[in-house]
Amino acid sequence: MSNMTKKQSESGIAELSGTFEEPAAKPVRTKARMRFKPARLKLSTQEASRPLQTASLHGQLLARLREMVLDGELRPGSPLPERMLCETFGVSRTPLREAFKVLATEGLIALRPHRTPVVTPVDRQEIGHVFELMEALDGLAGRLACRHATADELAKLEAMHADLVRFHHAEQRNDYFRQNQEIHAEITRLARNPVLLASWTAVNAKIYRARAQANYDHARWDASLAEHEAFMTRLRARDAEGFAAALAEHTRVTGIAVLGNLSETAE
Repeated sequence: MSNMTKKQSESGIAELSGTFEEPAAKPVRTKARMRFKPARLKLSTQEASRPLQTASLHGQLLARLREMVLDGELRPGSPLPERMLCETFGVSRTPLREAFKVLATEGLIALRPHRTPVVTPVDRQEIGHVFELMEALDGLAGRLACRHATADELAKLEAMHADLVRFHHAEQRNDYFRQNQEIHAEITRLARNPVLLASWTAVNAKIYRARAQANYDHARWDASLAEHEAFMTRLRARDAEGFAAALAEHTRVTGIAVLGNLSETAE
């Protein structure tokens, strides 16, 4: 081995056997804890008296905003300025924006690039068209669900119906409406058709608010419960065609009530 080659070899061994220094770790920044500001914008006395708990900000904020839209406290066309709402509820923009995304999918608010979100207006003509489609979807869902549901699944639906009756007797409108929606969604899930479920979910989002407001007519609320009992009777008998027809009829009559309510509101 030549002297030059030997020196190069020894140099390489020295480099390999040398001590390697770990790169200096970057300093870790400690995130500052968010300080919740007291509410400055009081939407109502009720809102000011119900502070959100930090454990589940997103869920609580979403439920509160949805309730305010459905109850009419946030009316169609009302702007939803982030800064004021953050101060009102004592939250950061992140849970508020997450809540906005869900409300937008439900058709309750409109998100606009670089502009303040607003509560969406209710288009009576569109609602009418949507209910025509929903009537067909509910009928199909009912027919398939009656054929495919197991005994345990029917028992669960019966328990949900019992809760619906309880909410009606206690005049808990918001709880009744949410349970009503869950029952219709559960029937559609029991159809075991993912395409139908996706279509039903998308269509239902377009009439969510208008459907809720129809329950504020007490006579219609009573009739709605009677219709639920009628189609549940058909389901108990495993009468697929009868169940489908009763469910579709319930949706048709609900659509008429909703459109009537929208006409009165417009006047």
